[in-house]
Amino acid sequence: MPPQPAAAADRHAATIGGIRVCGMSDNWITLIPDNPRFVPDLIKQAQARERFAEIAPAADSVEIKVCQKVEFFDCGGNFERILCPSCRLEIPVRWWQLRMEQDYSDGFMLGEFRTPCCTKPVTLNDLIYEWPQGFARFALDAMNPRFGMLDEKYKEELERILGTNLRVIYQHL
Repeated sequence: MPPQPAAAADRHAATIGGIRVCGMSDNWITLIPDNPRFVPDLIKQAQARERFAEIAPAADSVEIKVCQKVEFFDCGGNFERILCPSCRLEIPVRWWQLRMEQDYSDGFMLGEFRTPCCTKPVTLNDLIYEWPQGFARFALDAMNPRFGMLDEKYKEELERILGTNLRVIYQHL
């Protein structure tokens, strides 16, 4: 069985006055490359982190995550459904869970599977997630950024800095 999403264990608790409190609600804006295996160079990472911290100055934290293997970055409580990218029919969650288990081997391989609806070959990353989710080795995130949606102009600016197209994930835990 695959591990919990990247850093999920730390996201279910907060420290208040030196006491660890569980059950706090938090929100993240996480940006991952469209190409799950893409990792920008260290200079671009630092520039993007610095710029994201300027975009979200009230965030609890702005962090870079670089994983050795491809990991799954989820939207937490924002999850609604998964759609087939070919026919747009809803993918059963149980089918998706089984493919997640099959595809995971010390990181996600992102091999192709045939969809249960129209039998088109897709990877788990190709599926349409409502709200967006995805797979990556690199992520840039802001915890509790104190604003709702990331403006498209900022996403495009971070894409230029990192040299890749980005997927924006809004995680609520």
